[in-house]
Amino acid sequence: MTGTRPGLGVVGRRLAQFMLDEMLVFVPMLLLAIAVVWLFHPHGVALLTFLEVVVYTMLALDFAGQWFVYAWWPYRHGGQTPAMRWLRLRVVTLDGTHPTLGAFVVRQLLMLVDGFAWGLAGIAVMLATPRRQRFGDVVARTVVVRVPGRRTGPGGSAHQAAFPGPDGDLGAVADAQLALGRADVGLDRGHRHHE
Repeated sequence: MTGTRPGLGVVGRRLAQFMLDEMLVFVPMLLLAIAVVWLFHPHGVALLTFLEVVVYTMLALDFAGQWFVYAWWPYRHGGQTPAMRWLRLRVVTLDGTHPTLGAFVVRQLLMLVDGFAWGLAGIAVMLATPRRQRFGDVVARTVVVRVPGRRTGPGGSAHQAAFPGPDGDLGAVADAQLALGRADVGLDRGHRHHE
């Protein structure tokens, strides 16, 4: 075995997921702003003043859209944003359970830190942490895992999250303790195993 660090592929997959989710929020906001400027520009008001109102309104709507896509939607849909569902990713707590709404809100608020320097801060933290967590994940005690595809092997389910494997593969592992260690996340849930 090569250690317990997941491969770098998870970082690329998360970046693709982030860009897709951002487009889900940004494109409708941009189209709405263009439509508002085109259809409702009052002739008696300076264009610059009108555009300022439109920009501030779009920023408020963008904030609401970000909260909806990154906090409310995954809380209500099994830990997945729309792009996470497409790319078979899921947010879970360190013990493998579904995060609370508060955890999703913390993750979203800390995108301000992870997004510093055009997202390079978040990428650096993901590359430095053993579970490829960004700062928001570390604070919220969550991890992004891969949801196995339809072919999951014996005993697997396409709806179960799989922790990154010890060989760096993002596929399903036989037991979550292989990836994170029972002592790291308390997966034994009160059961004692003698080895």
